[in-house]
Amino acid sequence: MTTQTEETQALLITEHELIALIALAGTDGALKCQTLFRLDHAAGSPLEQAGVATLLERGLMKIENDALLPVGPAATVTAVLADATAWLETALVTPASEHVSFMFGAEQGALLLNLSKYGVHELHPITGSEGMVTTAVQMADYYLNQAPDGFPAAATTRRHFNDGTSRAVHVKAEADGSLSIAAGEGENLDSTALTRDQLDARVRAGLER
Repeated sequence: MTTQTEETQALLITEHELIALIALAGTDGALKCQTLFRLDHAAGSPLEQAGVATLLERGLMKIENDALLPVGPAATVTAVLADATAWLETALVTPASEHVSFMFGAEQGALLLNLSKYGVHELHPITGSEGMVTTAVQMADYYLNQAPDGFPAAATTRRHFNDGTSRAVHVKAEADGSLSIAAGEGENLDSTALTRDQLDARVRAGLER
């Protein structure tokens, strides 16, 4: 699958390491990421301390003048967490699997967090915050049109705003491959037919306020 992620190796990161970097960033943007990642219940000690320990062990954090400093790719992650002003959540459901990912962005860049049920997640850089929606559309197109896992399939993209509100777009591929789209939250939403060449524009429009 080709997306707007940059051609660099993914950074593997555990939940407790994410918690540690979010705590180190300490901003409202970082705390919103924590909530979005469903980590509020796990924040704080002792998981934060465990995250610091493994980041130090992996060379992704150092102690300088009695202060903790992220190093290398962890420094980039912490900077984007701290300054995050854009957030997207994607959920893809196919006959074979479910995929959940989050994207968060700031002026200096954006990151895609692919969740793993085993607790070791992947972080990929995205080509700027403007690439977040593009990446979400490409993911939906891959699973709903190329359909590596078959039909039926569904993709939900949810844009989160600073004030706590969100906008969601739901695209479904039926057993015959035909597409439909709906916007909003809840069940029994009104949907309309969709063609593949309309996917990008319709998803973008649905995510706007």
